[in-house]
Amino acid sequence: IGTQIVLNNIPNNSLHKNDNLKKKLATAKEILNLDALMIWSDISKKDLDLIRKICIEFKIKTYLWYPILADIPGFKIEQEQAVETFDGLRGYGKNSYWDKLGEGEEDFLFLCPNDEEHIKRIFDQYQNKIKESGFDGVFLDRIRFPSPSDGFETLFSCFCKSCLNKFYNNYGEDLRDYRNQAKTFFKKFKTIDINYLQTCQSLSDIIIRDNLRKFYDFRKQNIYQVLKMFADKAKQMGKLVGVDLFAPSLAPLVSQDYQLLTKTCDWIKPMIYCHTSSPAGLPLELYCFIRAILDINPVLDEGQLIREISRIIGLDLPTQINELLKNGVSENIIYSEMQKIKELNLKESVDIYVGLEAVQIAGLCNITERILKKYLKSVIETDIKGIILSWDLLKIPDENLQLVGDILLT
Repeated sequence: IGTQIVLNNIPNNSLHKNDNLKKKLATAKEILNLDALMIWSDISKKDLDLIRKICIEFKIKTYLWYPILADIPGFKIEQEQAVETFDGLRGYGKNSYWDKLGEGEEDFLFLCPNDEEHIKRIFDQYQNKIKESGFDGVFLDRIRFPSPSDGFETLFSCFCKSCLNKFYNNYGEDLRDYRNQAKTFFKKFKTIDINYLQTCQSLSDIIIRDNLRKFYDFRKQNIYQVLKMFADKAKQMGKLVGVDLFAPSLAPLVSQDYQLLTKTCDWIKPMIYCHTSSPAGLPLELYCFIRAILDINPVLDEGQLIREISRIIGLDLPTQINELLKNGVSENIIYSEMQKIKELNLKESVDIYVGLEAVQIAGLCNITERILKKYLKSVIETDIKGIILSWDLLKIPDENLQLVGDILLT
């Protein structure tokens, strides 16, 4: 059992005086026999040393939790540096984006993985952070293209100058031809009917048609190459490598190819978040995806569309999309998503730790005892190495920790 922690909200110089942190870790170790802690990288060396010392005392492995392409500590991505959609938008799309984008500390503006100049700066900063942390491993996050919550158009990115050059070098073709195909597809998308959706076997089938496949293969390779660069450096330094991935049903939309990406790491954490109204959460991403299709093509019947999306992901969704944000999706999806991973026949050496929410954060996620029991029942029925309680230990009530310990360790 592992968990994650964010410490940058604790005021400067108070971490050393903060007994609550040590008490929380002591509680997690006692109740869960906590194995690993992923620590958000935006803290000083002094604080990194402190938390490492506490974790060594409690025999908890430590990982530097590092985002690569968005929300990078110490590196501000400006909108003009973010990915470029087929219609020239930067960073965010217009159709059905998350209405809280940019309001919090994370803005989910994604840098293009082919922007070598900025990637190198992030990479240099990352190397230094690994050296100064002395942790057992790294936990790499935000290795993807934007998701539906960034706006539907961002699923058709990136067409920046760096991508144009790299695509030509790799394929000897002009990426602008694919940009035009994406524009054409987007226009046709306004008139698709339910028969079109009935031919789709995955969410990505809805947007990735035959004439765009090379473009999306290019995107998958872009993400793989960046992740490999960061993971290889960590391994050279003797570190374990974990990777944060979207749930299998959503992953192709953001060009996370499980079979490719698991070549780079020791373990993965599929984020199977059933009750999170923020990016990566199934309720929000499915809501934004379905809402965008209805906004672009108002003739489609909402009920029919939801039934087709339910068929595609293999889980009955609420009959109205507003219910997705209100009630989330069934915890049973853990079992079906894990089956999808099994069918991929990933390397046996790569461990899988399901990421599920245990936090209580107003407006974003409220995991009650009833929900957590359902989660754990689904976990028990699934053949996995373990779980990562997400996504911030300081926001997980002790009673939730106790419940996990009672059910999984007895």
